[in-house]
Amino acid sequence: MGRWRRLGPLPFLIGLLWVAVSCGSSTTDTGTFTLRLQEVTHSPFYAPQYVALTQGYFEDEGLKVELLDGKGGDKVTTALLSGEADVILVGAEMTIYVNGQDPADPMVIFARLTKRDGSFLVARQPMDPFRWEDLRGLQYLAQRKGGMPDMIGQYVLKKHGLVAGKDLEYLHNVDYANLGPAFISGVGDVVQIFEPYASTIEQEGKGYVVAALGPESGDVLYTSYHTRKSFLDAHRDVLVRFTRAIYRGQQYVLTHSPEEVAQAIAPQFEGVDMDTLIRIVTRLKGADVFGHDPLPPQGEYQQTIVILMDNGMLKEPFPYEEAVDPSIAREAMTPSS
Repeated sequence: MGRWRRLGPLPFLIGLLWVAVSCGSSTTDTGTFTLRLQEVTHSPFYAPQYVALTQGYFEDEGLKVELLDGKGGDKVTTALLSGEADVILVGAEMTIYVNGQDPADPMVIFARLTKRDGSFLVARQPMDPFRWEDLRGLQYLAQRKGGMPDMIGQYVLKKHGLVAGKDLEYLHNVDYANLGPAFISGVGDVVQIFEPYASTIEQEGKGYVVAALGPESGDVLYTSYHTRKSFLDAHRDVLVRFTRAIYRGQQYVLTHSPEEVAQAIAPQFEGVDMDTLIRIVTRLKGADVFGHDPLPPQGEYQQTIVILMDNGMLKEPFPYEEAVDPSIAREAMTPSS
């Protein structure tokens, strides 16, 4: 590339770009490949992935997927760069940030899971009917600075004539894992948060879900699967099989009722009662957040770039070809002969 683009909030990654990759994946005597997957958080927002896990779709492809909740985009990206993970599920912006530094072993987005933001706005008081203008002057408890949910939040606010930090107090001082507890304890008038935490706040009588961010921002290349080019080159067939299982999960979620989807993913959410899980899935399906297939579309990537630039995270567009390899998803979606 030979270019050094302005990065977002990830200077700590610079020192990790050239670390040696540890060997953690393996193939058993039975031919099963163990793949280490870290997700940015554990949420019903990723229902198609959990369907693939609980319905045996990965096993059908000869894969054993070891899933770990990485609890944050910076943490899972660090895990990938340091060799602790083979694949990560995180926002598309992470590969853009890293590859903008011309690493020797760049990251690659090879499939997408969701096509819209899946966060919700929770307010302390009912806001019915909800109007974005009514947020003026309030305290907005935001997502991690520089992450896609945060940028979506600011993009949507600006769309409705509100500038974060000017027209409303925009709080960046709480980390992702503590957003729910902080709001429940009294921090902020509204919080932008994911499920199941939004419903947990409602159940505790501490707030009300008043809006979905995804329909407001439109389709983008949102939560996607990333790997390193070296892993893709060495294990392309593994990634195709992985993506084929994800595609089956996406199709299941698309064609089944919220009740059926909730039943399928329930083993992944043992602390959430079935009625709540059905309500969460219904809310997510209503916001049309799930990708219908794993292909990372160029148009949705370009909208992601628009949002990054609008938030001052990039000085210039970053080429699709330098961040995304759609050939894995295309092959995974091709019917077997």
